[in-house]
Amino acid sequence: AVISLFLLINQKDRSHPVELTFALLSIPLGWFTIHAMAALHYAHVYWMDGDAVDAETRKKIPVGGLLFPGDKRPEGWDFLYFSTVIGMTAQTADTNISTTHMRRVVLVHSILSFFFNTVIVAAAVNLAVSLGGP
Repeated sequence: AVISLFLLINQKDRSHPVELTFALLSIPLGWFTIHAMAALHYAHVYWMDGDAVDAETRKKIPVGGLLFPGDKRPEGWDFLYFSTVIGMTAQTADTNISTTHMRRVVLVHSILSFFFNTVIVAAAVNLAVSLGGP
């Protein structure tokens, strides 16, 4: 997404407005896709079967790794919220991370988000300079 924007902006001849629109639209969609995939991964890790077994039901207890506020069982929106907060602020808000495995996943997501956000800022500066030039 960002590479196509750089290529369109730095062309010698002016690109078609539709091409520029789609290139600009692909950036927030790519950003959202990264965090939606991370949310799915967080949910997968959270609900993975652990080694512990419930004494009453004899079923394996999920690994967990995230402590959401309230007593409700977390749902998809909770994981998407957590993922978006990590991607935007590189920190947790009201959700705690309670396992080492989940910390590793959050670390990878934070680093990936940092670099993606840095490239987006660079693209915005490049776009502003290119459109403001002679």
